[in-house]
Amino acid sequence: MLNNDTQLEAQWLQRLQQNDEQALAAIMRKYYTALYNYGARFTSDDALIKDCIQEVFISLWQRRENAASILSPRYYLLRAVKNKVLKSLHQHTIKTGSFEPGEAYDFLQELSVETLIIDKQLSDEQAMVLRKTMSQLSKRQHELIYLKFYQHLDHAQIAGLMNLSRQSVYNLLHETIQKLRSLWQAELFNQ
Repeated sequence: MLNNDTQLEAQWLQRLQQNDEQALAAIMRKYYTALYNYGARFTSDDALIKDCIQEVFISLWQRRENAASILSPRYYLLRAVKNKVLKSLHQHTIKTGSFEPGEAYDFLQELSVETLIIDKQLSDEQAMVLRKTMSQLSKRQHELIYLKFYQHLDHAQIAGLMNLSRQSVYNLLHETIQKLRSLWQAELFNQ
């Protein structure tokens, strides 16, 4: 049985397919913040992020006849925004000649985990240990944590977004959690 959100999303997609602009507006309202936050992980250029999100929604409207085939609007939109932002960043680096070899993109992690720690009134020492521990993760590990625990995507969706096999996502998640656990324990014992 489908949950209420899934049923509502399916209705929006069906209405979108029937040229209902209100359905597009509902999808935009539901996902805009998540899309913006995800886009902000790749660049701090506010205007670029907003332009990319707007282009994604324009594209969704232009291709609305295929909307019913979208199984997960969240996954579909996150992937589209990521692709659009990375393509724009890549074009900018080519134009400016600022391309540097290495990882294909940066994944900026603004840790709301820190806010949660502070909100729960844990000590400043523990927050410092967490920041230090998280800073030792790779960009891919940061992205994986964000997609899994903040965007609540399943392993197949994460695999699609990160261009990994499903098994690689399982392995990377296991490795990341193990690394966090050992770094956290090492930091706590070194104090």
